[in-house]
Amino acid sequence: MFHTKFQRHRFLNILTSNKITRHPARFARHESGAMIIFGLFVFVAILLVSGIVVDFMRYESNRIRVQSTADRATIAAATLRESGDRAALVQEYFDVAGLSDYLVAVEVTEDAMNSATVRVTTQPSVNTLFMRWVGVDELTSSEGSAAREEVTNIEISLVLDISGSMRWLDSGGMPRITRLRSSAQQFVSAVLNEDAPDVTTISIIPYAGTVNPGQEVFSLLGGTAWHAYSHCPDLPRSVFQNTSLPDVGSMPQAPHFMNWATDWAWLDWGWCPNEANSILYHSSNEAELHNFLTNLRLHDGTGTHYGMRWGISLLDPSSQWLTATLAQQNAVPSVHKDRPAAWDDPDTLKVVVLMTDGNITDQFRPRRGNNVFGRDGVYPTEAEQEILNTTHLDALGDSWRRHVSTLNENRLDFYSACNLAKDNGVIVYTIAFETNSAGQTEMRNCASSPALFFNAQGLDLDTAFRAIATSIQSLRLIQ
Repeated sequence: MFHTKFQRHRFLNILTSNKITRHPARFARHESGAMIIFGLFVFVAILLVSGIVVDFMRYESNRIRVQSTADRATIAAATLRESGDRAALVQEYFDVAGLSDYLVAVEVTEDAMNSATVRVTTQPSVNTLFMRWVGVDELTSSEGSAAREEVTNIEISLVLDISGSMRWLDSGGMPRITRLRSSAQQFVSAVLNEDAPDVTTISIIPYAGTVNPGQEVFSLLGGTAWHAYSHCPDLPRSVFQNTSLPDVGSMPQAPHFMNWATDWAWLDWGWCPNEANSILYHSSNEAELHNFLTNLRLHDGTGTHYGMRWGISLLDPSSQWLTATLAQQNAVPSVHKDRPAAWDDPDTLKVVVLMTDGNITDQFRPRRGNNVFGRDGVYPTEAEQEILNTTHLDALGDSWRRHVSTLNENRLDFYSACNLAKDNGVIVYTIAFETNSAGQTEMRNCASSPALFFNAQGLDLDTAFRAIATSIQSLRLIQ
């Protein structure tokens, strides 16, 4: 086979030097071909996981669209402004969005005349593209959305200063009373809910030296009229320890007089406002409220504490009998005959909005003297009556005038009334309109919080009333 010894030796060298014979174990362990198969398995796994992620992203995007549509539809349907079919409104939202296939059920509950709850059940789903490889053809879930809107009943006492200084020009060059009429009318229009007109009532309490509840209410409260010019009871300081209607039968009628000089162009005679400027009770009639404000006339004195005291009396649930009586006489709409509600009624918001252009003044009355007047407010002769109808006490001197309470006493009584209101959950907003620092302090201390006190100048009065109306509306809506 081998022709020479050299050829045989060369063959043996080749054979013994071969890597197979020298490294048989390394050959057995070599896996370079298997990596291709493993790589294919990894690629498929990555592709499947990525596909699952894509399917879930598609599902989540669709679910968010359905949920967003459901949320908007339920809120719109629950809103009381929607007087039609609430379920139909929800269906319309889904139809417009092209998602009606996912709407399962609509449940509407109208709990009362001023509240509604809408619940929507949906079932968003998507057909899978990749998860079907592992046997999942569809992703689906059951979702829900609910909305409730309740319009809270609102009882507002709007306590307005009609003292003589309201005739002065404000910083914008307009008589203060003119500015007040306009601003208060805007406030009335803003807080009255045109979609549920029976939920908000406003009582307007004009005050000058004191407050006139009106001839009829004066009589209903047991008052005895000694003269017919006006019907203000002379409230004692003791009434500032509670919030109920005063026992007028135990109180004298305030006399008919002026303490300071008058301006006939703006003021009507009297420390006690006349009948046209007496309290307007629990009205939700925008035109009636506007007309009342338009016709406000000014009187003498600044008895802010009396205004506040009457304001909280008309929010006290113990005065409900008076509202019912006035409703029987058509002086208050019958729908409001059950007002005011209980202090803790969860469906009622009680508010006082108090405005003044000055600080509280002393309280004066004609002096009885040597029985010159008999009882305050009753004059034995026409001549003496004529004097108090034409001449203010400040001009007649102290022989004709006496103090019934000082400024400091009146201020303490005022703060007592403010605290009583807040203690009973009444929200108190106050406006100091071009007042001095003393008036600003009184208003700031009375408000429920510093944020509810407004220091207004000129056009700022419009802004203040708008801000208060907005605040009340935000408190009214619970959604």
